[in-house]
Amino acid sequence: MATIKTGLSPTLSITTENLGGPGPIAFDDTQVETSLSAKHNEIIDYIRLRLGGQIVDVELDSEHYNLAIKQALLKYRQRAQNSQEESWAFLDLLPNVQEYILPREIITVRSVHRRGIGSVTGTTASQFEPFASGYLNTYMLVAGRVGGLVNYELFTQYQELAMKMFGGFIDFIWNPATRKLTLIRKIPENGINYFRLESLTASGTAVGSVITMRTTTAMNVEVGDPLTIANCKIAGWNGNYSVQTVNPETRTITALAVNPLGSTEVVTFDLSSVRLSASVTDVPAETVLLRTYNYKPDVMLLNDHLIFPWVQEYAYSFAKRIVGEARSKFGTIAGPQGGTTLNGDALKTEAQAEMEKLEEELKTYVDGSTPITWVIG
Repeated sequence: MATIKTGLSPTLSITTENLGGPGPIAFDDTQVETSLSAKHNEIIDYIRLRLGGQIVDVELDSEHYNLAIKQALLKYRQRAQNSQEESWAFLDLLPNVQEYILPREIITVRSVHRRGIGSVTGTTASQFEPFASGYLNTYMLVAGRVGGLVNYELFTQYQELAMKMFGGFIDFIWNPATRKLTLIRKIPENGINYFRLESLTASGTAVGSVITMRTTTAMNVEVGDPLTIANCKIAGWNGNYSVQTVNPETRTITALAVNPLGSTEVVTFDLSSVRLSASVTDVPAETVLLRTYNYKPDVMLLNDHLIFPWVQEYAYSFAKRIVGEARSKFGTIAGPQGGTTLNGDALKTEAQAEMEKLEEELKTYVDGSTPITWVIG
């Protein structure tokens, strides 16, 4: 299983190892209007002053303010369609790897698209670029004649049928909890180097014996790279190995035996059928395009003029509820003339009513979310 390591770049794009370049989830404009920390501070000041800060003592620490903002964003992502966006991501498929862990920002994967129309992809596959072909067909080949668009439509239908019949679509399973994408397909071994052997010997037959492989051509492997010996007729030689030493001058590689060997040498007659291969895992077998839905980053939500007021009000109500919980533990504080009565229960009641009202407002799309359309079926 391949894990795609992710992180945010200075321009707030997701950087990845296998999604290609700066990543698919990025802002259209890298010049963010206001930084995330500045928007957080703006909400904190709003909460503190509305609760009477600088007039009375507000019993909140920075952790409470940050918790209120975090809970407001969590509630908004749970209830509002505008917290998500559709995007496209390139994924490099590795040989014989079917499971991939995608970034946590991705909510769901809708489809997986390939470049070719069949099981073979790359520069030798049947490639088809619809926009270039449409322009060529409409404006150059049959310009001024009837039937140009009809031919184009027939060709696209032919392509879709060919993809359905010959593996142009990849079925998959998406687990939203673990972010694991499982492709229902064995990825071909395109990133493999094969070597022809001149000799294959071992220092002994026990496990751990030194195996020496001499090849007919130069090798581009390094110490620690994986090797595979296959199709050997003598028992014990087939298996996966790790390169111990490499000598480019003599074209020899050594590895340690992982199984008891049937002999200390593979003779010329049996050597002709032996296949020695080295995996090149950093060379993708194929690049596919994922149609995904992902969460918008926090800074994008807080810079939206429709979303920010809602988040700000919900964070204020949540913080008010925290203060109410603290003050309700003591009904009064002892002091002159009977002491002081605290308003903890009143704050909790007000906060609960405000949060329920804000959640109801999301149903009327005050945040700019797209209303629900017709549902058939």
